[in-house]
Amino acid sequence: MKRSLKILICAASLIVLAIFACSADAVEAGTVNAESGLRLRTAASTSAGTVSILPNGSEVIITEVGAEWCKVNCGSAEGYMSTEYLTHSDTAAFETPYTGKVTASVVNLRAEANTTSTVLGQLTESSEVVILGVSGGWYHVLANDVEGFIHPDYVVPTAVMSSDDAAPAAASADVAPASSDVSDLRAQLIAFAKQYIGTRYTYGGRSPSTGFDCSGFVYYVFKNFGYTLNPGASTQMDKVTVIKKAELVPGDLVFFNNGTARRASHVGIYIGNNQFIHAVSPGNPVTISSLDGGYYSRCFVGGGRVLP
Repeated sequence: MKRSLKILICAASLIVLAIFACSADAVEAGTVNAESGLRLRTAASTSAGTVSILPNGSEVIITEVGAEWCKVNCGSAEGYMSTEYLTHSDTAAFETPYTGKVTASVVNLRAEANTTSTVLGQLTESSEVVILGVSGGWYHVLANDVEGFIHPDYVVPTAVMSSDDAAPAAASADVAPASSDVSDLRAQLIAFAKQYIGTRYTYGGRSPSTGFDCSGFVYYVFKNFGYTLNPGASTQMDKVTVIKKAELVPGDLVFFNNGTARRASHVGIYIGNNQFIHAVSPGNPVTISSLDGGYYSRCFVGGGRVLP
């Protein structure tokens, strides 16, 4: 009887190992490959409850891979998806970045996705980062204007940054106000923008009372001067006259792209001397940054002229 019990225990262990063949110490980027969408379930079973149904092409973070089921995080929830209908890779950039939170007391931000590369800095518990993608099973992140890599054991995804680049259903045209003194108008706009340095970052935020995201901050500032630039970095880039970095003057917009399929993933307002003001990222309020900064220098994709 004891021998039979041991056999049963061993058999059960093998079944568990078969369901999840890899450990949770690596992550992958996954994409739903099912025309009718794919169910996110509460457990690795077709009889388990449905958390949500993700449409075809949706991006998820895969934390465990099994022969039949993958454990995934879609920003708003965790659950299980059929491996058959997920394409995945251990190195990929997310079209829409995630936010994440550090779970260790202190974690190293490294220059490459391994434990022997240069330490760029250290983050403390509950620090917020932007998850740009995965690389070699590590998270590729942006933290305090520094781009690097963090081992997945020490970061948990918390949300998808979709609202930052989602344009409203109805777009409205720019309306240029009459002005006889363009230089004065630009100076006024910059002075107005600087009033909000330190305002908290909020997804989809468009006012000082709620907080700003990057395009919401641009929307609010320009709206005060009679220009309507609907939120969404790509949407705003589509509305302006694109110019080169050398052509920038105070009051122009600056656009960045971290590798997404969209035209832009971030936007700010140029204030001169190679600096710009912007709503940075979760946990990082409105501030002034330099275009020479590593991330902003690499990801700059163009300036935008709105003012005459």
